[in-house]
Amino acid sequence: MLMERGNVPLTDLHMHSQFSPCGVDVDIYKDTYKAFEKGLKIIAITDHGTSRRPSWIKRYFKVLESINPPVIVLPGIEVDVNLKGEFVVERDVLKKFKVILAALHKLPDLKGESLYKWWRDTMIKISESGAAQIIAHPTDIGWHKVNVPPEYCLEVIDAIKENGLIVELNYHHADPLDPFLKLCIKNGVKLTPTSDAHKLKEIGHLNWHVAKIRGLGFALSDVNWLSEREIISIFYDSD
Repeated sequence: MLMERGNVPLTDLHMHSQFSPCGVDVDIYKDTYKAFEKGLKIIAITDHGTSRRPSWIKRYFKVLESINPPVIVLPGIEVDVNLKGEFVVERDVLKKFKVILAALHKLPDLKGESLYKWWRDTMIKISESGAAQIIAHPTDIGWHKVNVPPEYCLEVIDAIKENGLIVELNYHHADPLDPFLKLCIKNGVKLTPTSDAHKLKEIGHLNWHVAKIRGLGFALSDVNWLSEREIISIFYDSD
């Protein structure tokens, strides 16, 4: 039976494995057992998609098919979005995965208002693309925080809601920044707790997500969480 700790789903739809070069000790098999040890019920293993047809995909699925995990494991990918707001991985490749996270990892050579407008326009383009379900670390781009004015944040939030996207609450990057996260909560954006684990020890720290929400003055029940049942319906049961 699916259970939830308070109002935080026992899920993690963003973690890495041996198929991400930036991974330290993460591994598909080890990820599943660390998630089980931490009480998680559903995870997605989402390695980096940084080219049109990533070379690791066949090996990734071969390993996934060879294990008998103690938790529900969804195949996923964290796909890079370029400075023009385009997905770098081909659409037919993305269709192989259940969970698709869109991520910006490079900043343009812009500052101030020009940077904020680029961020707004790019996030809206991602939201309207139909290629991803989750936006990864939206205010952290290549370890640079982008503290966008609220009027631009609200435009992006409108696009996210209109297109049914989900925003992750990311442990590894401690992201989104508080102003954007507050606006997401107040406006009912669907959120999902993730680790973005590059190390096994980063998996399962839902206490961080709880503290983050409460630290902003919200109750856990104020958040429109992506529930475990919704994940089963949207991701697991999809063709």
